[in-house]
Amino acid sequence: MIASRENADGSLVRIRAKSNFSLNARGLLAVIVALASVTLFLAGLLAWQGFWPIFAIAVLQVVLVSWLLVRTWENTWAVETIEIGPERIRIVSQRYRARHEVELQTAWAVVETVEPEIVWYDPTIRLRSGRRSVELGRFLTADEKRQLATQLERAIKRYSAL
Repeated sequence: MIASRENADGSLVRIRAKSNFSLNARGLLAVIVALASVTLFLAGLLAWQGFWPIFAIAVLQVVLVSWLLVRTWENTWAVETIEIGPERIRIVSQRYRARHEVELQTAWAVVETVEPEIVWYDPTIRLRSGRRSVELGRFLTADEKRQLATQLERAIKRYSAL
């Protein structure tokens, strides 16, 4: 999802790119509880009949699948905020707990869209200023990446020296 906002005086444009993962923590917990309930209930029935090793394997499976679901959920929460002003472009990338911040000069900024060599791959969006280059929107779909590139080009155009 791409959202763009501009200050009232037009001096700062803020573009926000967010992943499209709709499952929140409560929903994730509900999925894990439902999965664990069904799995452990069926394994408990078999354990009651004397097949107790199945219950141990089921517990191990529930723990492993829960851990994998939580790790996947953490990795899909990604947000990039790009603030474009007359002097600087500030990029803040946040993935769950990790946060990374980069600043580039606006006057020399160029948006590069690199089309993939293989047709079914998504394009790559890079923002370059001088010798520094930052890839943006890795978590976005191909259409969203193109939309991001268009909005970046429009916002940078008014301050660009190129």
